[in-house]
Amino acid sequence: MKHTLLTLLFLSVSGLYVTNSFSQTVVRGPYLQSNTHEGIIVMWRTNNATSSKVWYGTDPSNLAQTVEINDNVTNHIVPVTGLQPYTTYYYAIGDLNNQLASDVTVQYFKTHPLPGTPVSTRIWATGDFGRGNAGQIETKQAFMDYTGERGTDVWIWLGDNAYQDGTDNEYQTKVFALQGFSDIFTYTPFWPSPGNHDYNTVWSQSTLLGIPYTNIPLENHQGPYFDLVEVPRFAEAGGFPSQLEVFYSFDYGDVHFLSLNSEVFDYTFSYDGINRMKQWIENDLQQNTRKFTIAYFHQPPYSKGSHDSDDVYEIVMKAMREKVIPLLEQYDVDLVVCGHSHVFERSYLLKGHFGNTSSFNPSMKMQNGVNGNFDEGTPYVKDNSQSTSEGTVYVVCGNSGSSESSPSLDHPAMLYNDGASDAMGSFIIDVNRNRLDGKYLKKSGEIADQFTILKKDVVLADLPDLTICEGETINVAALFSGGSLDMTYAWTNTTATDSVVSLSPLTTTQYTLTVTDHLTGQIESTNFTINVLPFPQPVITEPLQGTLAAPSGVGYTYQWYINGNAISGAVNQYYQPLFDGTYTVMVTNTTTGCSALSVQYAYPANLGITSITDAGFSLYPNPADDYLTISLPEELKDNHYKIIDVAGREVATGELKGATMTINVKELNPGGYYIVVKGKTGELKRSFSKK
Repeated sequence: MKHTLLTLLFLSVSGLYVTNSFSQTVVRGPYLQSNTHEGIIVMWRTNNATSSKVWYGTDPSNLAQTVEINDNVTNHIVPVTGLQPYTTYYYAIGDLNNQLASDVTVQYFKTHPLPGTPVSTRIWATGDFGRGNAGQIETKQAFMDYTGERGTDVWIWLGDNAYQDGTDNEYQTKVFALQGFSDIFTYTPFWPSPGNHDYNTVWSQSTLLGIPYTNIPLENHQGPYFDLVEVPRFAEAGGFPSQLEVFYSFDYGDVHFLSLNSEVFDYTFSYDGINRMKQWIENDLQQNTRKFTIAYFHQPPYSKGSHDSDDVYEIVMKAMREKVIPLLEQYDVDLVVCGHSHVFERSYLLKGHFGNTSSFNPSMKMQNGVNGNFDEGTPYVKDNSQSTSEGTVYVVCGNSGSSESSPSLDHPAMLYNDGASDAMGSFIIDVNRNRLDGKYLKKSGEIADQFTILKKDVVLADLPDLTICEGETINVAALFSGGSLDMTYAWTNTTATDSVVSLSPLTTTQYTLTVTDHLTGQIESTNFTINVLPFPQPVITEPLQGTLAAPSGVGYTYQWYINGNAISGAVNQYYQPLFDGTYTVMVTNTTTGCSALSVQYAYPANLGITSITDAGFSLYPNPADDYLTISLPEELKDNHYKIIDVAGREVATGELKGATMTINVKELNPGGYYIVVKGKTGELKRSFSKK
């Protein structure tokens, strides 16, 4: 935008958010530009020069953050930075002293998601809309009724945005202050491209004698259009920097956009402007990795509407068709959307048509010339590579406020056409993961045409071979990117159908994972092997009375347990039990890393203790924290006790008082213990654990 000071003559403007603060009145906006995942530009115009301030925040009742610019201007441009991705913010505008527009019910925006994030995306395209007429308003209202609270994420302008000449006053009266149309600007950023009518004032301000299509440097293009927009010149929103407002690119999620400019053609046929744009296009598309790519500009390569692309005087349409379209197709751009011709036209999936209609032949229709209708089973299906050109759909939507009474609409590249004196509408693009749907929405609210482009974008990573020990289970997950929500997974040698499976083969087994995207029909497979190291479950034997033995092996280590508690120091192949209990041993093969817990072995050992009945003898809680309560049978009341660890060491003694007593075990280390109580006819022991 050229930051010029404009003197306004408006005394009152309808359709605006107007608030008086002393002598200040907002006469345009606020409106939003250059939305990114971390910032946005808020713009408005006041009737008198003043400072600029934006209040904003994620809570509409607490706009605690501010940006101030103490520079007296009428055209206010305030960048708001440091925002969070994919987050809704509310805002108010004003000067350093007062808020001038603060209705947060309509003053809000949502930042873009992080670039490349595959979020659901709605795009709205309007071309040749700036007439200030009922058709323009009805077209906008039809979209608002269709989208409801969903709104739009990206609004693209296809040129001829303000008739007749793109003057500042025409932009004011037919766009920013048009009642029934302008209320959308406070919460919907727009991404413009200029048309030949917008350029009428550009040529008058930028060239000698105002001659259209004069060959002047792109940096010298200036006029009301460039005064009122702030587009990303330095790839702030993704893409490759153009360093110009004449053309630019940006991302929304996993969609890449190129806003091109057909008006850079010059009547000397030097193609200086087009060649500069082409070099930038190539730089931009070489680094583009987004799922879908959409290019838009004003003058279409093909049309038989109010403009005939075969007409000898349509030299700009011809130049775009011959010079720019081959480059876009080379990089497999999915969709090209234009205006200029005051009709709606939608092509087949095309490739290689760069001449007049006489040069068109059916082989230029990709995929057997199907109509792209998903519901009829004939969507366009492409791979996910930009290196292979698989065709592009071309849309002309120059009837979002303009119309043509009797167009021929007979271009052989076009599959659907709509044009008449009252035929107006807009174009909607919905992107969800690997699916793009294009819809022509008439101003009556009817979806009159629709098509779908699907991408075979599943990339299935190879799974490595795995090694487990006999008896182990391992979880294996399908590693892939892309795909729709209608995916299935098949694993051989198992009935599992999830993306993650638990596998426990008894012997070395090869598996095949097959992933199918039922939306596109894409099938991808990968093989892997699970190697099973033999290590049977150990069995405890008692080769000598009172001695337990574990299996022997080179590199084996051992850990013995009693009643599930590790026995301190019991790390040899043999172990002589000190207590009755259930014994197990963990055997580890240090060569393979495999471990296995043995079958349980019940062992009686009395340690010379004469057992008595344990009726009425209980311990709780078990496991114990700091205290252990003992309930004793009658014959064991008022006796002594001792606590022995699993290695047979006496670690505590004490005297029992009464039939129930709580003893302090706070000082014991965590592990397994026995409490032994001596009675008149023998001793009674009971195991417990200390946490």
